[in-house]
Amino acid sequence: MKSIAIVLTLLILLTGCSKEKDYYGGITQDKVPDLNDSKLENVHEFKGHNDNWGAIMYVAKYKGSEKMFTRTIGIYNGKDPKPKGDFKILVDNIAGSSTTTFKQPPDEGIYMFLTGSPSTPPTSDTIVTLVLQTKEKSEKIELKMD
Repeated sequence: MKSIAIVLTLLILLTGCSKEKDYYGGITQDKVPDLNDSKLENVHEFKGHNDNWGAIMYVAKYKGSEKMFTRTIGIYNGKDPKPKGDFKILVDNIAGSSTTTFKQPPDEGIYMFLTGSPSTPPTSDTIVTLVLQTKEKSEKIELKMD
């Protein structure tokens, strides 16, 4: 009976202490320089992840303007060495496509990608499909408004 109580106590402690993996590298809006401007309004955050990547896309606009812009961040969480070279970024439902080149992979595995500007504002139902293509691999991540 005593051993059952000890096992149950250990299970409770271990499950209570387990931490969900941080796919997003601790990135928050306040850590993105372009998004700390008091003239901004309507900053929307989209997040998603797969086995190798966490991704965050911010869609924002300045007060009094209809033109929106995006900031897209990829956080590499894979087991293979961090990728480098040309990344083709395809963004469905928000922006178009672009190519960003990394001659060396970022030390922390946090990649800032250039993406286009949305033509219509996103809603809470908008699902963004982000495709990261390198020479070796293509990976899809579904992003939802957080």
